[in-house]
Amino acid sequence: MAQQIEGAVTIISSSEGFFTKGMEAKIKELGYDTAFATLEESSRDQGRIRQRAGLYVLYMQDEIEQKTLMTLNDILHMDGKKVIIIGESEDYDAIKKIIPVPVILKWLDRPLDMNAFLKTVKGYYEVEDEIVEQKTILIVDDDITYMRLIYDWLKDDYNVGMASSGVQAISWLVKNSADLVLMDYEMPVVSGPQVVEMLHSDSTTGAIPVMFLTGKNEKEFVMSVVDLRPVDYLLKTIDKMALLGKIKKFFESQRKVDKD
Repeated sequence: MAQQIEGAVTIISSSEGFFTKGMEAKIKELGYDTAFATLEESSRDQGRIRQRAGLYVLYMQDEIEQKTLMTLNDILHMDGKKVIIIGESEDYDAIKKIIPVPVILKWLDRPLDMNAFLKTVKGYYEVEDEIVEQKTILIVDDDITYMRLIYDWLKDDYNVGMASSGVQAISWLVKNSADLVLMDYEMPVVSGPQVVEMLHSDSTTGAIPVMFLTGKNEKEFVMSVVDLRPVDYLLKTIDKMALLGKIKKFFESQRKVDKD
């Protein structure tokens, strides 16, 4: 997949005229990058279009070929992006047969209400920023049933990854970043402590905070956990509200440290 420029708006139309240039200028005033592509470009040169688009705008000045709409639809689905469509209200039913409603961020009638258009663009990126800021948590546990339970508890508030072994956890963290790891202490082949030691030995993963999940509460065990410098250790009997509270408190304390 081509690398995309986040915060960029690509306007697609049959030709670049006075009105589309005005749209670009207004978008730049909001602080977002803009680009223009003709309908022919969108069909012929997908790679270059996809490289620069965060949000698409289809400005319908003339009748558009079905093939071009299908190409745009393919791009939207490949990149998981949204499109604002500006056109005549009577064309809406025909367009949504090719470009499904879920990927149409907004349909705006011509003549265009510029304020409504800019509000839609700004609102889209404000939501995107919230998603980007959402914390990512990796759950590591060889008990698949328990891991999925924790996933269900966290998925509404966090981006959540899962790994069913220490080896999978290391592989996941090499490719992805995590703000917190919930680590099962006792796992076969590569245990939780061994995974933490491997994370600590690598400069790119050494600072990732770890909370241990365990079924044990003996003093000797607790002391061995403390030696590995986890941010906390949690008994697996913990309930949903208590776990969410622990994680929320941790991230709040982390934000306070970052501000200081």
